[in-house]
Amino acid sequence: MAKWFSASEFLRCTPSCTIFQMDGAFLDLLDAIRERAGIPLVLNSAYRSAAWELSHGRTGTSAHCQGKAVDIRCRTSANRYKIVKAALECGVRRIGIAQTYIHIDNADDHAQDVIWDYYGG
Repeated sequence: MAKWFSASEFLRCTPSCTIFQMDGAFLDLLDAIRERAGIPLVLNSAYRSAAWELSHGRTGTSAHCQGKAVDIRCRTSANRYKIVKAALECGVRRIGIAQTYIHIDNADDHAQDVIWDYYGG
């Protein structure tokens, strides 16, 4: 079970999920990132079924579908730096940056050593 994350936090995600749908190694990684960042990590999204992804115009193959990804709420540049720095220090090789959240995953069947944005253009 995760040290820094409760079962209720996953129920509040969009879509709602359970902590048991998350990959155990990924939860350990998430705990390490939280520890290193030194700030609370509020989850917007975690596990998402392939059906949910497809119903929202996505591919249904994201790391979220494997329980190996989260979107962390982030609204300040200082916290964005702390989260990204901690993730990189913990060995994360896939990060997405949006205006109000940071995507982190450890899906090894996706491209590695990438940081992308959701700003378009």
